[in-house]
Amino acid sequence: MYKLNQLLDTLEVEQLDKYLFRGTSLPLALPRVYGGQVLAQAINAAARTIESDRQPHSMHAYFLRPGDAKRPIIFDVDPIRDGGSFNTRRVVAKQNGAAIFNCSISFQKVEQGLEHQMDLPAGTPMPDELESDQLRTERIYAGHADKSAPFIFPLSMVDIRSTQPQHPIDPEPAEPEHGFWFRFNGKLADNDNIHRTLLTYISDYKLMTTGLRPHRVPGLMEKIQGASLDHSMWFHNAVRVDEWIYYHLDSPKSGGSRAFNRGSFYSHDGQLLASTAQEGLIRVRD
Repeated sequence: MYKLNQLLDTLEVEQLDKYLFRGTSLPLALPRVYGGQVLAQAINAAARTIESDRQPHSMHAYFLRPGDAKRPIIFDVDPIRDGGSFNTRRVVAKQNGAAIFNCSISFQKVEQGLEHQMDLPAGTPMPDELESDQLRTERIYAGHADKSAPFIFPLSMVDIRSTQPQHPIDPEPAEPEHGFWFRFNGKLADNDNIHRTLLTYISDYKLMTTGLRPHRVPGLMEKIQGASLDHSMWFHNAVRVDEWIYYHLDSPKSGGSRAFNRGSFYSHDGQLLASTAQEGLIRVRD
């Protein structure tokens, strides 16, 4: 079981030169590098080329090729612009000389301004009312040794508690809207870069599969070729990922072998912290 300090070591990429970084992958039970890892490593690298009074406010990324978890990833940061209020960085992640991912990240000097927000969805159960995803999955699969359990982050690293979980073995079609509470297991330093890096890491989790929830019919899931295509993220407020955060997800539309998915991060007291949007490939193979 991986622990939080192992994840932090993985996401804190090694600086080779002023704008050049190298990362490794935490081995997970996935066929390729987890997309959230590359997102988090990219924002970690870019933030370390910016003055500390600037914070990321938006990120727009494309997943270009599957990453190989056994090989290092090179992150090449391009300092496109350093302005009076905003800084822009372009990051390209490469393996074997080919780009597997690229993104643009914009940073802003902290300012005050007009404020409003959409509230946390009414009726959302609190985390102390919910069972851990890992414990629930272990309980369900205890009597099904012949079945392969779905990928879940280990409880030793992060506690995830879904509000509308589908049965992992025999799921019924459901509305394309759900969410989960999460809290990384360990007390973290008061370092904004660490918390935003971990928020970015978790932002790819369950986002793409939101568009599959209405289509979970027998025999179909085995035919799905799925992958995250792009990923955008907007940071609204400071976050602490060692405290409970709710990630609300919905999928307004799927079509053309793609599903469009959105997400909103809320603090335990209902403050909107960040937003996400992503298209995922959901191609049905014959």
